[in-house]
Amino acid sequence: MSWRGKYVGWYRLMESKFGKLLPELTDQEIMESVSPEDVFIAPTIEEDKSKNQRKALPHMSLILKDNSIETRITYTDRESLDLLRNIFKDTHRVQLESLFTTLNSLDPSYETLLNSKTREEKKPRLIRKYVSARLDQQLIERMIDESENLRKGGRQVQYNSNAYSHPENPEVVLVRQITPLDQGAFLRVLDRLQPIYKTLTRILSQREIISKRLSTPKRKRNQYREFIELLNEAHSGDYISAETRRKLNNKWRKDVDDRKDLLEELRERLNK
Repeated sequence: MSWRGKYVGWYRLMESKFGKLLPELTDQEIMESVSPEDVFIAPTIEEDKSKNQRKALPHMSLILKDNSIETRITYTDRESLDLLRNIFKDTHRVQLESLFTTLNSLDPSYETLLNSKTREEKKPRLIRKYVSARLDQQLIERMIDESENLRKGGRQVQYNSNAYSHPENPEVVLVRQITPLDQGAFLRVLDRLQPIYKTLTRILSQREIISKRLSTPKRKRNQYREFIELLNEAHSGDYISAETRRKLNNKWRKDVDDRKDLLEELRERLNK
């Protein structure tokens, strides 16, 4: 176990940059998160939840060599890739724009990989490699689909002939960077990866999407009730005239995007 202790200090630096996006681990827990293949895989903040509520987030992982450190955001199972695919739904326009804006700002040394290995193989094989800054929706969906095909195996058409492929264990490394064993360089990498990982953790699962859709009417009713209560209080306290009250109420009904600002304006007038 002692050789795994080399990851402790590096994870502490990661904690300092990622904050609540990653769980607080003891030194022992950090060492227990290192695989026999010498890869540190950070648990996600969701993994302590019950299985029914668990959201399969990607993992931050580290690979320490004699002279370098490799930092990755990795998807290793079907459930986590299903979650990634949800970013292309209309419910995630903000997250999608944020993801590609951040990815496109990376320099060409940041790479995206699709790896896979069979049960007999000790090390994964490289299937695809891209420059992360050049990723688009089509490339990401292609990697997800290809990953699923590798996982299932079975008969597939290759070079115009049928061939049987054994099921494999693929992984999608959405972003990776290799730097010298230098704290400053490592921290700069974390600065670039933190906003990407944050965006990925905000992707909703299918269960969460449905729950949000069902609760939206209730939230709207509650928000409008608060608005009317503040409106009445402002009018009765002579903070606004009857004419202003009517104008604000009409504006609420017509301008959906301004509702938050209207609430803040009334709270300020009432010193709330």
